Amino acid sequence: MANRRSLIILGALLVALLPGLFLISRPFLTPGLVAAVLAIVFYPANQRLVKLMKRPQLATACTTTIVVLGLGLLLILAGITLTNELRTSYEALNQRSLDQGGWPALVTQTADQLIGKLAALLPLDKDAIRESFQDGLRSAAGKLLNYAGAVLGGVTSLLVGAFFTAVFLYFLLLRGQAWLATLADLVPLERAIIATLFQTVDDAVTATVYGVLAVAAGQGLFLTFGFWVADVRSPLLWGALGGFASIIPVLGAPLVWVPVVFGLALAGAWWKALFLGFWGAFIAGSVDNVLRPLVVGIRAKQHPLLMALGALGGTFAFGIPGILAGPVIVSLAGALIREIHALPAADNPPR
Repeated sequence: MANRRSLIILGALLVALLPGLFLISRPFLTPGLVAAVLAIVFYPANQRLVKLMKRPQLATACTTTIVVLGLGLLLILAGITLTNELRTSYEALNQRSLDQGGWPALVTQTADQLIGKLAALLPLDKDAIRESFQDGLRSAAGKLLNYAGAVLGGVTSLLVGAFFTAVFLYFLLLRGQAWLATLADLVPLERAIIATLFQTVDDAVTATVYGVLAVAAGQGLFLTFGFWVADVRSPLLWGALGGFASIIPVLGAPLVWVPVVFGLALAGAWWKALFLGFWGAFIAGSVDNVLRPLVVGIRAKQHPLLMALGALGGTFAFGIPGILAGPVIVSLAGALIREIHALPAADNPPR
């Protein structure tokens, strides 16, 4: 009786502390989530390295360094390559604008051509379309200036987040299994049930990562082909960037191919712009709808549609981290339902 009373009091105190603990940990949630995902994915490799080196701390430090530096170098190389390509494209467009009297004249002439073609096909008011187009350009220019200012602050935030991600990853790889064992001892459930729930989370995270990589590879290949057919400079680079951007929920690859479509239109390559827009929207865009639910559903042992809805709903609920949290929550809920359903059968075995 005394133990039960102590348990109730201690549990109530812990619940009272949860809001404060959440506020304290909130700045570190994203690095912690990224580190947890990386720890689940790279834990088998780290264990093999530990067995090889016979020194857990040193092996874990090596794994953490390789993972963080590998991802960092990949981002840096992609950024440098993209910057060089954008500079080359800008210089080409700038030369064309000089030939036509400057950027305003180039944009106005291209817009007039596009509006004329639309007005010839559809019963639209050319003046109204032109005014809406100019308003859109002014709005886009203002947003670009705001984003340019935010990028400088984002670099610092990215570096700080990378530091904490590396710290969390090291300790999760080194002590994660011990922490899970301690958590299992605190939960008043059978070890078999706890093991099932832990395995469900592991499968869901791994499946989601595989799904993201499969979509990135698939969209990257399809977009590379589309850029190549449209005769875009460095199609492999733009395809790789499109595949990488597909990781971002909702917006994804259009962040890459839509500006290229506008660039082709500004250059007067109308048919190439139309082809690339159709290819990106309906062909490459369909890869996400096919591959992600299929890969995630098979690995997580859930229905593909359920996993797709979990990723989409998680994105709207939690932002970018929701693309991982959504399928994990759905899978964990399914596992809990199965365990609850199995309890009566365990209590009343067949005679």
